[in-house]
Parts: sequence; C-alpha cells; structure tokens
Amino acid sequence: MQFTDKALESFGETLLDMTIPTQLSLKTALVFRMLKTLVTRRYLPAAANHRAELCFEEAITNAMVHGNRLDPGREVHVILCADGERWGAIVEDQGDGFKPSDVPDPNDLESVMRETGRGILLMDGYLDELLYSRKGNRVLMIHRRQSQPDEAEAPTVPEAEGPPVPEDMAAGPVTVLQDGDVEIVQVNESRLTDQAVIAMRGAADGTTGSRLLLDLARVGYISSLGIAGLIHVRKVVTGRKGRLVLTGLQPAVTQILSATKVLGIFDVFPDRESGLSDLRKDG
Repeated sequence: MQFTDKALESFGETLLDMTIPTQLSLKTALVFRMLKTLVTRRYLPAAANHRAELCFEEAITNAMVHGNRLDPGREVHVILCADGERWGAIVEDQGDGFKPSDVPDPNDLESVMRETGRGILLMDGYLDELLYSRKGNRVLMIHRRQSQPDEAEAPTVPEAEGPPVPEDMAAGPVTVLQDGDVEIVQVNESRLTDQAVIAMRGAADGTTGSRLLLDLARVGYISSLGIAGLIHVRKVVTGRKGRLVLTGLQPAVTQILSATKVLGIFDVFPDRESGLSDLRKDG
C-alpha cells in the first residue's frame, strides 16, 4: 500500500464507470458485475477469482462504511479499466479520508484481536499495486492480467463439499449440533459473508458450554467481515474460560487467515473428528 500525491486516474480502456448511493445492499451486485466484466474480457479466470472479488468487496465496503459513514446521501464512484497486460479499479468515496497511521499494525496482538481494520491488508496481499490518494478517499487497485487461478485459489473449486447436513437442519446457513459435551457450529454456506456471519455469531452466542467446534469445511470464501465473525466467536468462548477449535479450513481460507496474522490465534484441525478428539483430551 502506498499513499501518493499523484492523480489516481484510469488507464487503457474504461470497462465500467458507475456511481452508486451508499447502500450496502447494492455492494454485492456491483462486485459481481465487476468480476463478470473482467472474466468476459479474459482478464480474470472464470473460476476461482476469489481474491479479486475480495479486493472489490473490501474497497467498496470501506468506502461506504468508513468513508461515507453509511450516509445514504453520499455516493461511491467506481471505475474499472484495463490495458493489454493489467486491469485496474478505482473506488472513491465522499468522506474525509484517513492517514497511514490509522491502519492497524498486523504484527500487534491487540490489532489482531480487533474485529475491524483488515480490508487494506487483504487487498495489499493480492494486488500488484495498491495506491491511495494523499487524502485517502480514492484508491487505485492494479493487478496483472490473469488466465489461470493463483495456486491457493485453485483448490477451492469443490468448496460445496463437506460433512453432510442433517435433512431436518439444512434450512439455515448454520447448523448447531451436540457431540457429548462438545457443541458444534457447522457453517453450511460456501461464502462466509453478511447473513452467514450474522448466523454464525448468533449460533455461537446461543451455545452455553465451554467446548466449541466451528466446522468451516464448506466455506471457500471469507472476507474481513467473516474474520471479524471468527474473532467474535473466539471472544465468546474465551469469556467462558472455554476452548474453541476450527476445522476443515480450505486452502483459500487458510491463506486469508494467514495473511492477516489471524490464523495463529486459533487451534486448527484438518477435520471434525480430529478436532473433537483434541477437545475431548481436555476432559
């Protein structure tokens, strides 16, 4: 990430130029329109472009939440552009901006435990260039043209696979199960964003025991909102002087948690059975 006094302008051909009001309900449609445009023009692979999606989602969320303070009277301007070798995206809000010192230090444990402040770190870990205007309310993201998925993204294609969900419990985004004295929160969605995160937090809040297993085997996409949800669950269990384990992390999820220094604060096991076995040792 770099702050610059240079004008952050589009380059090459303008593929998309939109201004939308500050409404989070409009975010997902815009993100997928940006992805579809780049895939159609062969700047991104058709499958496993989660990291580009993550950058668009984080930038637009930051613009609406932190920039425009969710003021529906303010707007977010988005430009998507490309030349022969790279694509670029500009996101600009009408807020007061921010300073480099406002960005949390990812190596500080207190920052790691915060439930906010990871969007820029996630974007910077993928993009070739991440440039902010000196004021901080305009960002330019640049990445090389990409015909194949990154190594960590490729294995997430079969993300729907995971432990079967009991038929009478499969209606919602999460399922809460009991295995002896261990409570299990199984996330049934492939994308840990928005409603799935709310459901996961609520399910964890509703448990009462000191041993909780969070099964993420079905999850192939996680944003900073999802990471905040995981930290919330950890705080809930820690507050009971209990223990939490995560199981079934797919490679793309592991990469995101590692990049944000969050992975190290969790006990992680490859599957549910190994997680349960380790939790039972505490008894």
